[in-house]
Amino acid sequence: MILRALVAVVLVVVPACTADDGEPSGSDTTVAAPVSSPLRDRPLPPPVAITPEPGATLADPAFEALPGATAHWGRLGGTVYRIEMPEDWNGTLVMWMHGFGELRPEARVDAPDIRRYLVDHGIAWAASSFSSTSTIPSLAADETAALWDHVVDRFGRPDWTYVSGFSMGGWATHISAERYGDRYDGALALCGAVGAESALRVSVDQLVLAAHLAGVTQAEVDAAADMRVLLDTRVRPVLDDPATRERLVQLVVALTGGPRFGAAEGVEQELETNWERGRLLVSAHIAPRRTRPYELVGLDPAVAADLDARAVQFPVDDAVATEFARGMDQRGDLALPLLSLHTTGDGQVPIDQALALHDLVQAAGREDRLVSRLVEDPGHCGFTTAEQEQSFVALQRWVEQGRRPAGTDLSDRDLTALDRTFGLQPRTASAGETIDVTGTATVDGEALDADFVGAVVLDGGLVTPCQAAIPSVHDGAVDLPVLTSTASSGCARAGSRIALWTYVGEDQLYATPLDVRTLGDLEDVAIEFDTADPRAGVPATTGVHGEVYDATGERVTAGRVEARVGTEICGRSSIRSEGSFEGYIVSILRTSADGPCPEGATVTFTVDGDPVEQTIANTDQGRDAVDLTLAG
Repeated sequence: MILRALVAVVLVVVPACTADDGEPSGSDTTVAAPVSSPLRDRPLPPPVAITPEPGATLADPAFEALPGATAHWGRLGGTVYRIEMPEDWNGTLVMWMHGFGELRPEARVDAPDIRRYLVDHGIAWAASSFSSTSTIPSLAADETAALWDHVVDRFGRPDWTYVSGFSMGGWATHISAERYGDRYDGALALCGAVGAESALRVSVDQLVLAAHLAGVTQAEVDAAADMRVLLDTRVRPVLDDPATRERLVQLVVALTGGPRFGAAEGVEQELETNWERGRLLVSAHIAPRRTRPYELVGLDPAVAADLDARAVQFPVDDAVATEFARGMDQRGDLALPLLSLHTTGDGQVPIDQALALHDLVQAAGREDRLVSRLVEDPGHCGFTTAEQEQSFVALQRWVEQGRRPAGTDLSDRDLTALDRTFGLQPRTASAGETIDVTGTATVDGEALDADFVGAVVLDGGLVTPCQAAIPSVHDGAVDLPVLTSTASSGCARAGSRIALWTYVGEDQLYATPLDVRTLGDLEDVAIEFDTADPRAGVPATTGVHGEVYDATGERVTAGRVEARVGTEICGRSSIRSEGSFEGYIVSILRTSADGPCPEGATVTFTVDGDPVEQTIANTDQGRDAVDLTLAG
């Protein structure tokens, strides 16, 4: 979620009509004092086998607990874990599962977005790194269940246990809701996929559609000696041609449920991610075979018929593919209440996954145990923290009081007029708070292709993150909205400079800064990245992000955040609570020992001039979100 937190999308905030705890108006969401779960007095289930050794380097799991809690961490077989235990633990435990590790060399533990809410309400949470950074929803479910065994051995059996996760962790939550009814009382899945064929075909189908647009024939596929070469030379150009790329987006939207809010934007955002994932599956010959005709919702049926007739089937090694997908499928036979959330425009885990789950559970006769909720947002897992809290409270009420929460009716497949959504803040773009930077980006003189590009503003010696989106870049074409100082403190104004950033491999590069002479759009500019000068004069900074709370624990949704070393202002930003973004993002200037913001110095924060409790060291190290609490 850290990457999502960097996307401060500019939106109009229209307060939703809600009850005090965030449920839609008209719902009684009061959660009764916990009583013991029906599982509480049963014998403990047999322990889950622990993976003995990791398939990736294990990151250091040490972390600092929030006030009023204690931090526990360690190694369990081939995984590392974190447990955060409130000092006034009420007996409720949440087992959290993070998303896909992107095949990175290091496996690490992530905290849930609702961590602050859990601790403030006396609820403990525990999370595993998993032993692999591959696509492992089944293993993630098992290793999290093994961690539950460890928590029980150390702290005693909880009164209530919930399992939750996002993205691949949401898929693992769906699996856990069938597999571990002997441990968990309820499940909250966030943007989770459903089954190996349905989930893995998301990226593979994009390649099939692109091949179709490129005119690739089955004979070409069958004759290809190297699938990677075929994809790169014959299929990839479809994504690099703007007109054909737009047609591809239209087809993917139609294939994944049809027209709905944010779909084209969400699919476009994830084209590059899905290309890379599909390319890996196809090149390894483990892409699942398609077992049903293509359905393109909202398009002429003749288009789908033509696709069915000419769509290629990539070669599959059935034995290897079967082993890879082992344990990933679901039957729909839910063993406990499951509340599953999806966003309408998600391009990584499209809304058709919610439809597939609905149909699977209904066919198994377990629809009484499933509630689906849709939030209108274009992003992958684009839920606000408050929206996640709302659904967790609804799940607790369902499990502990037997009161089934409201959900979105998925029996009507017209997604242009949903019966009910559960977004607390509408995702509608506001005007006048951004300037657009358009032009051509190069790296070492060659046209840039990148998964995303963002921007910082240089003003008064400070560096402020100000991108209003993080679009991908294809063949050098950049179109990036940047926040103005009206929208967020420290952002663009006349006389400031804008430096775009991107990643080449694992390395972050900054482009030569652009002068902002007026608050009009910067059009047709040359954006130059140079690997020999990765910072391009942008000062070193320490990045921090999180949410802001007042002394009573209520979320603060507006205000100016300043980071200081002594009396020197070293970073500034604004709290934003708009769309799927909540909180603040600040870059803290990091200088030498004789500079104004020396490395290693203690950084304090203020919100609208009022001090907060938290401090950090001004060091460039990986850190979890730093939530700020106003001093009482």
